[in-house]
Amino acid sequence: MKFNAYDDIHQVSSVIPQSVTGAVNGVSVDTQGYDNAKLHVYSAEASGSPSAASLVVTLQESLDGSTSWANALDNTGTVIGFTLTGLQAAAGVNAARIEGLNLNRKRYLRIVVTPSFTGGTSPAVLAYGEIVFGGGAQQLPVTSAASNT
Repeated sequence: MKFNAYDDIHQVSSVIPQSVTGAVNGVSVDTQGYDNAKLHVYSAEASGSPSAASLVVTLQESLDGSTSWANALDNTGTVIGFTLTGLQAAAGVNAARIEGLNLNRKRYLRIVVTPSFTGGTSPAVLAYGEIVFGGGAQQLPVTSAASNT
């Protein structure tokens, strides 16, 4: 049975709720046993009265969850992520689909959020990022060139 992000969901925080003034690397999320997920980021309107604000959201992946982080690409070679402008999450796209877990994607993922402000006095934004999995983790079959019989 294949699960998706709309069945029995499991959420894991990568960027804990915090006031963001510069780039923040989320914590590592282990994807073993899952086959798809959704990156979801929430933000609030910026404080400090900037005349413009945006939040760039990027998904990164790593083999071991601690080193060699690189931007995760979709099947077209585009970095998985999006930009929230005006920092009103309800007004724009604040989610991205993640496919190929444990197939063509590295095991560990994290969310990176990078705010940009124009003007203002010590501007900041409240941000929170999570990775949402469909269903519970499954023990997937192991592919082998040798038969066990």
